[in-house]
Amino acid sequence: MEFNPPPPYPGPIDPTPGAAYPPLSVVQDTVYPAPPKYSTTVVQPAPMIMQPELTVVQPTTVIQTQPALMVVNPVVVQSALTETPAPMMCTYCHQQIVTVTNPTTGLLVWTISGVLFLLGIWPCCLIPFCVDSCKDVQHKCPSCGNVLHIYRRM
Repeated sequence: MEFNPPPPYPGPIDPTPGAAYPPLSVVQDTVYPAPPKYSTTVVQPAPMIMQPELTVVQPTTVIQTQPALMVVNPVVVQSALTETPAPMMCTYCHQQIVTVTNPTTGLLVWTISGVLFLLGIWPCCLIPFCVDSCKDVQHKCPSCGNVLHIYRRM
């Protein structure tokens, strides 16, 4: 196998050694003034001694007060009460109890009764007052008798 060099790239017809490719043309449009002459004497600035400024700090009087005693009652998150009695802690007497439920007439009973009356079925408009599943449920504490929650149907 013989070593054949690659063909030369197209370039200037008569390359001269040391010339730039492509030949640069130098155009001088403006004439710049000569730089200013500097003297040979060197002036050094006088050394400056920095003195720290002293500031006088007056002592301050700090009055510290103790925080007020705060009594915090623990917040117990109870599950949502529905129409059935549920175990819970009474928020009034702080005893672990099972609520006592009592059905009470609510908005749903009055709405059903009014609709039955307006439709002309007035003999039946008193039925919702007898049905406990239409009434709201009131949860009471058996120990102290306070109302703890009212489950509203509507």
